[in-house]
Amino acid sequence: MIIKLGDTLTDERGRTGVINQIGIATDKTDVAGELGLKAKEYDTDLNYTGSIIFGDNWCYFYQIRKVNNTDINIDLTDWIGF
Repeated sequence: MIIKLGDTLTDERGRTGVINQIGIATDKTDVAGELGLKAKEYDTDLNYTGSIIFGDNWCYFYQIRKVNNTDINIDLTDWIGF
C-alpha cells in the first residue's frame, strides 16, 4: 500500500493523525530513518525500515495499522535480525 503525506494514519496503539513526515532509513543503525531520506510517499510493500510522524505522534513503519481506513500488514521478515 502506498502512503502519502496528508494521509490519515492509525498505529497499533490506536493513535490517529495526519502524516506530516515519512523518514526512510539509509543506515541499519538508524532504524527510525531520522537521518535518512524524507519522502513524500512510501510503498509499504518495500519493507524498508523507517518511521512516520503523524499529528503529535510517531511510529515505525511496522506499527502502522490503518491508512485512510484501509488495514495494512507489513512483512517484517525481510529486515529483522540485521
